[in-house]
Amino acid sequence: FHQKPGANMKGSSAKSELFQSLLIIISVATILIPVSGLDNGLGITPQMGWNTWCTNKGWIPCMDDYCSEKEIKDVAHSMATNGMKELGYNYIILDDCWAGNRTADGEITAELDRFPSGTLKPLADYVHSLGLLIGLYTDIGPKTCKGNRPGSWEHFDQDAKTYAKWTMDYVKVDWCSHPRDHSAIELYSMFRDSLRKNNTGRDMFYSICNWGIENPWEWGMEVSNSWRVGPDHLPLWWTPETNQDQGQGQGTANIIQHMAGLSKYAGPGGWNDPDFLMTGEFWMLEVDSRTEFGFWCLFAAPLIVATDIRYMNNKQELLNAEAIAVNQDKLGIPGERIYKHSDGSEVWYKPLHNKSFAIIIYNSNLFFSHVSGTLAFNDIPGWPAGKKSATIRDLWEHKTLGTFADGYSYDRIEAHGTLFLKLTPQ
Repeated sequence: FHQKPGANMKGSSAKSELFQSLLIIISVATILIPVSGLDNGLGITPQMGWNTWCTNKGWIPCMDDYCSEKEIKDVAHSMATNGMKELGYNYIILDDCWAGNRTADGEITAELDRFPSGTLKPLADYVHSLGLLIGLYTDIGPKTCKGNRPGSWEHFDQDAKTYAKWTMDYVKVDWCSHPRDHSAIELYSMFRDSLRKNNTGRDMFYSICNWGIENPWEWGMEVSNSWRVGPDHLPLWWTPETNQDQGQGQGTANIIQHMAGLSKYAGPGGWNDPDFLMTGEFWMLEVDSRTEFGFWCLFAAPLIVATDIRYMNNKQELLNAEAIAVNQDKLGIPGERIYKHSDGSEVWYKPLHNKSFAIIIYNSNLFFSHVSGTLAFNDIPGWPAGKKSATIRDLWEHKTLGTFADGYSYDRIEAHGTLFLKLTPQ
């Protein structure tokens, strides 16, 4: 947003534009300056990649988090060759599917029937040879969530050093079986300190996953590179509230509403994490997958895909370079809701580094209803004074719609649907 005054800037209009730019800079300064206590130099933009969670051989998707060395290699090869790597997807992450028993001296191993060496080092070497990064999962308590495998409690330092020895780049830490006599910030700070480079010799991205309990957005930047803000995301549009995090549902529509108001807590170095992308899963309609991806991009959320990227015919949203550019924008300001109308329509915005704005106009109705209306440009926070027109580009259709004065009228957006626009003031 900052524009230096040039030699050709004259008169009150130039001063007004400079003053407006300075006001915008001041208004977002607290977002732009991360205060991460981890200070590992990672997460300057939201992480992108794939996780094993919903790529499995079970009867019910996302319920049998299965993985093996062969599967991971197959998926990594696909990421490196199907266009995802070039767009910025680079993490291959093993969820609760890999850990074996501990040795007599307490060192964690990989399950032998799935990882023949008993470690993840050979797999890491292969993933790195493709120009990708690799990560794994553990739990803050003594047992993991899905597989009842060994968690990291009482082994924080030892496990962190093992992960570094295996050349891991990313560590996700879950919340099941957490010790009850410590708060979340205490436990995750302990693990943060174990992961520090001065303890392990390696910088590793630190993703914490306590399902939004104890409001991790309020302290996550001090501790980690990303923090889960709610319960597990299911491949459903809407669900009733869950026992995992009281008051929160697990569908895409639930998550969108929960994210309103959280943008101020995240920025370069640490990000609000609404959980995995479920793009292309059986229960996700095409419009649902598109809306999910658009919002995750606007939120500046991690773009971690949990479905099988070896088959991309129903996952083309993931390859939308213009949408990804919004997510990865170097200004690093997460999107926020401007307003929600009584007809169910909502407008969200995200400032971009080139003085443009990403806008989502969303029909939040669950069934049938269409919404129509007009977005007034001066309703957008930070809209530059004196600018009454905007060039508008449709990020779903990849086409410039034209230049519009004062506002933009939209018509009959379907339930669950969105317009995803880039507005450049003129």
